Amino acid sequence: ALLKACHWLESTSDFASSEISMNGLGLLAETLLDALAEDNDVVGGKIKELRKKTRDRKRQIAEERRSRALVGMSSFGPLVGAATSASASEHAVTAGREGGELWVASEHPDDVGGVSTNNSGPTSAIASMLGLFARQRLAVTNSSAGSPSDSSPGRRQGAKATDKPKDDAKPSWMAEMEEMEDEAGLTCAVCQEGRTLQPSELLGLYAYSKKVSIPYNRGGVRGQIDGTELLLSLPSSLPDSLIGTRVDDVWFQLAKNASSALKDSGSSTVTSLSGGAISSRPFCYLTTVTAGNAIHCTCHSRARSADRNHPKAPKSEWEGASLRNSRVTCNVILPLVSAKCSKVPLMAVESALADHESIATNIMSSRPKSMFWAVMHDVRFLLLRLSYGEALNVDCGGGSLSSNASLLFYQMFVAHMFAKDVAQDAPETALHAKALSGAFLAGHEILKSKDSIRTGAVTPALRRGMADAAPMASLCCILFHNIKADEEASDSDDEPVCPSPKRRWKLNKDEFLCGLIRCAGRRFKLGVRDSGCVSSRGSLKRPTARTSSFAEWDEDEHVSTHAGPWDKSSNSNNRKSTSSLLGKRSAPKMEDYASALRPMIILYAIFDTLSQEFVLTMDDEAVADSAARLVSSIECCQKAGTIQDLLKEAQITMDHNKILEEIEVGIDST
Repeated sequence: ALLKACHWLESTSDFASSEISMNGLGLLAETLLDALAEDNDVVGGKIKELRKKTRDRKRQIAEERRSRALVGMSSFGPLVGAATSASASEHAVTAGREGGELWVASEHPDDVGGVSTNNSGPTSAIASMLGLFARQRLAVTNSSAGSPSDSSPGRRQGAKATDKPKDDAKPSWMAEMEEMEDEAGLTCAVCQEGRTLQPSELLGLYAYSKKVSIPYNRGGVRGQIDGTELLLSLPSSLPDSLIGTRVDDVWFQLAKNASSALKDSGSSTVTSLSGGAISSRPFCYLTTVTAGNAIHCTCHSRARSADRNHPKAPKSEWEGASLRNSRVTCNVILPLVSAKCSKVPLMAVESALADHESIATNIMSSRPKSMFWAVMHDVRFLLLRLSYGEALNVDCGGGSLSSNASLLFYQMFVAHMFAKDVAQDAPETALHAKALSGAFLAGHEILKSKDSIRTGAVTPALRRGMADAAPMASLCCILFHNIKADEEASDSDDEPVCPSPKRRWKLNKDEFLCGLIRCAGRRFKLGVRDSGCVSSRGSLKRPTARTSSFAEWDEDEHVSTHAGPWDKSSNSNNRKSTSSLLGKRSAPKMEDYASALRPMIILYAIFDTLSQEFVLTMDDEAVADSAARLVSSIECCQKAGTIQDLLKEAQITMDHNKILEEIEVGIDST
């Protein structure tokens, strides 16, 4: 009795819904039984027997529950579980011809003639019915066997044709499942369904966003990064040599319209840049990474409620989400909106975007003035992190290069969605974004023209704006001008499935490369050595974690001739230190600026690959394929051992003297 009582206690668990708690007695009872079984074979055998009976009984109960569940599902057709009863009937009824009579075998020894004499149970009744049906079928078979017509080849073929559908017959539920389309692309972490099986449900991507602060003197001024200073510093009119050209018709006029709209808006950014009074406070941005796990917004809502109301282990929203996100920390869901989710209700999309904006506001501790620019800066920081080879999994404990390459495309879809919204609420912002790449190209031609200096069109603000806005201008060029020819001034209602062969980036990528090189020179002079997203504690900054594919270069190789950006005192006189005894300056080399050029060259290669891949009509499979090609391009560039190898991997054919000239222009613009 003691053993049974202890075994009952160890097999009983808490039942919170009925307010039953064992208070640890189950563990104590199990420990007592283990102690009694030690060095006592008799007691140990009895304990094993008790535990075995309990396991067998639990298995029997589980099988009975499974059988009842299968019976409840039998309205959809024969199920796999029904094979057990069918096989039992086949073994119970054995047809044989002995003297022209049919006999039915029974498992009971007291059966007579194959039919049980005990008719009190349902088994004997079923067996007698089966025997009756078998005799009738045998009689029909015997009568038909004597007919000569039945033995003809045609009759036998007809019988086979009739019996074949019975053998190949499938239940309705199986036929329905076979007709269902296979899920392609991202699937929900909860229901394992995606856009094919649930086209009306909005998918989101689990991600982790954090706040980064960039000082104003290290390239963090928002108005300079987003091209506001570039637009405001454009001259009132083009030099005479450019009037009436493609620069005037396609780029400059739209850029001037955007500049006028910004001035009329009277925003604080425009006012500070126009007056030259830039705030000395750090500028705050968001940067986002992901592990690539998707979930339906409705599934996340239900899972959040279930986690919060769990009786034993309640969890917070993002604690439970991290478990569904492969145990990778997350704090936001990025809505996967694109032209391919047209069946999703508009209210669901607006609700998801509003939730995303609310979380961004909580992370930044202030409401973003424009969610479009917040997402665009987020994309820019992710591009810079990829260019500098920074490890993306240090923030949240997960996230590969492939998953974050896909995130680039999805974030650009979201940015395009916000651009449509902002075109109604703040048209000057939409005009600013669409005209930025044209303003950059117009500014480049103005700097090249011989009569620009004479007319006073070139100003320090224009040079500085060209260098700072180069990455954002390249990004806006791909986002807004990748599916149409550069000469097309108006947006097309068509939805091309591939980039235009005469797109703006392809026709002018050398000009964008010059801008990125100037940006490298400006960051070199400001002492910027990373993306700005590297976490730091106090005044001590931890070493930047790099990806495994990022080859290490010897950055101290040319410190004696060109001071590195980490030495501000030497950096301010880096070109003076290269003077010889005769006072003549030695010619710089590519290797002198290798560490400064490297991230911008990789960024150019990323932009070039994005331009070849990005369209607004991409589905999940197309995004995965494009991300794979983008990852391959990034890894090839990161593995380059020297600056010369990197230029070859990026397919840059620009003359080295031209590259050095452009980076010197960027240094002088600071």
